[in-house]
Amino acid sequence: MKINISQMSYDEDDEILIDDVVIFDKNIFNDTEIRALSEVQVKGKISLEEDSTYSILLNVKGEMILPCSISLKDVKYPFDIEIVENIDPNDAESEDYLRIIDNSIDIMPIIWQNIVVEIPMKVVSPDLVDGKLEGDGWKLLTEEEKMKELDPRLDKLRDLLDD
Repeated sequence: MKINISQMSYDEDDEILIDDVVIFDKNIFNDTEIRALSEVQVKGKISLEEDSTYSILLNVKGEMILPCSISLKDVKYPFDIEIVENIDPNDAESEDYLRIIDNSIDIMPIIWQNIVVEIPMKVVSPDLVDGKLEGDGWKLLTEEEKMKELDPRLDKLRDLLDD
């Protein structure tokens, strides 16, 4: 979603309002845990500051489908992200996605980067709270149960470390 910033000079407030729905291509999230991504609602504004930098304020809402950490079932994970980013056209060392090219700012990489950061390390399906946590040949252990089931051959080593 490229935003043409040349129209700011005609606006008295020196800002561009954004209210749009973004659909990401499935190929973009192949290298992430995301299995599916709903339409993403993007609202916000881009404004020209007094120091000639562009301030981007966005609210991004959507829902991603992630695998359950225990059962690998699909889990819906809603997100609501506030993005604040500043672009300085005179900064030669800024990241590539924070550059102004042909009088436009592409906000898609900024949105995508913030969605990826929102991916939790672990998601558990609400079905598993009351569901069974063991099956044929496997059982989910708590930390206490795991400590109790340590190999008895390691007891002598543990005694050495306790000294």
